[in-house]
Amino acid sequence: MRFVICLVLVLLTGFSFAQKSRKFNGKSRKDFFGGARDYRQLTRDGLQISFGPNVTLTTPRVTKYTGVDAIGRPVATTIDPISKPGGFIEIGAAHYRLKPSKLLAAWYKKRSSEVKCIGPNLFHRLDWGLGFNYIGGSERTRFETVDPSGAFSFDEKTGSFYNGYLTARVTIDRFTKIADSWHLETGFGFNFLFNALPAPKVPYIATVAPVKFQQDFMAHFHLHLGFTRTIRRGDYLTFGFLVPTFGIYEPNKARPTIQWFSSNYWPIQLQIRWIHHFTRKSNGCNTGTPEDRKRNDEYMQNR
Repeated sequence: MRFVICLVLVLLTGFSFAQKSRKFNGKSRKDFFGGARDYRQLTRDGLQISFGPNVTLTTPRVTKYTGVDAIGRPVATTIDPISKPGGFIEIGAAHYRLKPSKLLAAWYKKRSSEVKCIGPNLFHRLDWGLGFNYIGGSERTRFETVDPSGAFSFDEKTGSFYNGYLTARVTIDRFTKIADSWHLETGFGFNFLFNALPAPKVPYIATVAPVKFQQDFMAHFHLHLGFTRTIRRGDYLTFGFLVPTFGIYEPNKARPTIQWFSSNYWPIQLQIRWIHHFTRKSNGCNTGTPEDRKRNDEYMQNR
């Protein structure tokens, strides 16, 4: 976690320094060099790389179970789950929708009001990634017994685990401009995880509490929230969260949690994402039609 925070501060400080270095005695590079403009023709597709920490949120209260042990003594077990930090990395692609939606255009045409609350597109970007996610958790168990003579005794142990998941994710997002060079991203999607490096699936203490280990394959529906900074036209840096919302498989009562030992762990991701658009290839001086250049420039500069 400290490493990620330091990395974010370095990136922001470096960008601020780069912005300041463009000025000379109160004038920008444009004043000195005639306002050189970026004439690159960018495609709708780009490379995306995401990484960051994760944490497994747990139920804040302890859970108690009662029963009898193997020799018939009354037993009380108290389960206290504990969050653990982890991390992830993924690489994939981003695909932007630049043309207005025909479905929305037909819907707007039938409306008597001119208010277009959704905008020309249902979504602005679809992105996906393949990666690795390291997720862990811990659990403390207090085991209390009373023997036939009435003597009280207890034992306490802590068990921990880390699983290494191969992941696949797809998300669609909409953008809302909130300031110059800053946009809010909101979206949803699906993520799939396969436990390629599982922790041992054995209890760490004899207990009357139910014990269950999550299956190796999981699928979740997730929500995404992010704040995107435009570094330059075609390069964007996003700071956001990916929050699993519903469990699809293994359903686990529709909870998007990992059940391990006798507790459930809800993995939340803090994302740092870099998106780089590809440059359109051109022959000689041909950079596309005026309509293509206008649409491309308007979309990229307004992000």
